Amino acid sequence: MNGVFSYIRELMKRLFFIFFLLLHFLGFTQADIQLNTTLLKSKRLADHLDVPWDLDMDTEGNLWFVQRNGYLIKLNPSDDVPVLDSVYKVPDVFQSWDNSGLHAMALHPKFPLIPFIYVYYTDGEFSGKLVRLNYSINVNKIIDTTNLISGFGGNSSHNGARIVFENDNIMYLCMGDAFSRFDFPQDVNSMNGKVLRMDINGKAMPDNPFGNLVWSFGHRNPQGLVFGKNNLLYSSEHGTGIDDELNLIEKGGNFGWPYVEGFCDTPEEMNFCDSANIVEPLVAWTPTDAPCGLAYFDHPSIPEWNNVLLQTFLKSKRISVLPLSYDGRTVTSEAYILDYEVGRIRDVFVAPNGKIYYCTSNKETNGASVVQPDDDKIFELYNPAFNYDTITNNNIVDGVIFPNPSVNYLIIDLPIEAYVDVLIYDLLGNLKQEHKAYPDNNWSYFVLDRINIEKGVYLIKTVLPSGKTNVEKVVFIGN
Repeated sequence: MNGVFSYIRELMKRLFFIFFLLLHFLGFTQADIQLNTTLLKSKRLADHLDVPWDLDMDTEGNLWFVQRNGYLIKLNPSDDVPVLDSVYKVPDVFQSWDNSGLHAMALHPKFPLIPFIYVYYTDGEFSGKLVRLNYSINVNKIIDTTNLISGFGGNSSHNGARIVFENDNIMYLCMGDAFSRFDFPQDVNSMNGKVLRMDINGKAMPDNPFGNLVWSFGHRNPQGLVFGKNNLLYSSEHGTGIDDELNLIEKGGNFGWPYVEGFCDTPEEMNFCDSANIVEPLVAWTPTDAPCGLAYFDHPSIPEWNNVLLQTFLKSKRISVLPLSYDGRTVTSEAYILDYEVGRIRDVFVAPNGKIYYCTSNKETNGASVVQPDDDKIFELYNPAFNYDTITNNNIVDGVIFPNPSVNYLIIDLPIEAYVDVLIYDLLGNLKQEHKAYPDNNWSYFVLDRINIEKGVYLIKTVLPSGKTNVEKVVFIGN
């Protein structure tokens, strides 16, 4: 009898294991992520997608993304069941067997008030272009397009591109070398194998180092681009079989390709580095893991992640968490999340409220070995213990709060002519104090003094009579 029970127990264990695998591969499970003290959860927002490539969010809280096939789509992540709204299909996107197509998209920072959407894509077997789409919120359509820059080199691969904004008028575009190893990257008159800097009309900024669009050069296939604190610009790029790179971009910097991969650590590389003043990476990964989307995170919703980069990987199917030194010029460690749990992770985006969005890219020609029936997908990553609603700012006005740190008072600089409500939250989003502040001698400065609160880090949210808010600020207050 004992033998029968043992057999049944072993059979049940095997059946459970098979069931678990089926759930995993069918995408029915959502793995929690346990950090030191914070438990993160993933929520699936969309599935059955066709190689989503780039994510962004507008000032009203809508998540926008593009697929490699040219579709521009938006959804509202706060909906219980988000509805995919296919806004536009770029008509002249060219796709080959490998990695050409629509690769980069960015909304203007004040979108939809300034209704511009920027996209980069290949429009032929060996060509690409940067186009600005003009969006009408009234009809929810793209009403016209402007071709900003043509003549990029293209190929079946190495068309990597991302777009980021420095401010309302300056943007950056990173570009792959279009498989032209020796033709483009070291030529500062070529746009490929570069980080480019331009205004919102696609014109070179007058202080660019070479009198053209080029900001840095010697890149192989960059697919990550993001600003961190202190206006530092980071980029990640694919290596060959060795030396994927995470770089801190410098004005006029030469990042070495094709003569240097990763650090200057061979005799030939060291000779070239000395002669060409090569900028070495912050991190180099060998063997290659195929880094792709890159985001910066520094938000109280996840206390463990203070001043970190989030780097997605395709081949190694993970997101790396990369803490930065205080000055942002050194990566101090590396930790993994979502390791082989959802497949190839193409992009990651951090919303202003601290929620994180990421997408998979398993349906590519060189994609996952096992494509799940509901691939590809978009997920939301969040801390369920954090009260996001209290500090979500979809309707914002720029403001400055100082001094920081402060002892017991704050000065608030806002472009308005009325009183404001000042709300003080702890890092879990709990309201601790509420005050009214009135203009002091002029209509832009507000003084809030005699704040009696425990020493610590708090979120300051200022609400205008119109209902608009300033961007929440983290302020140190002591009594």
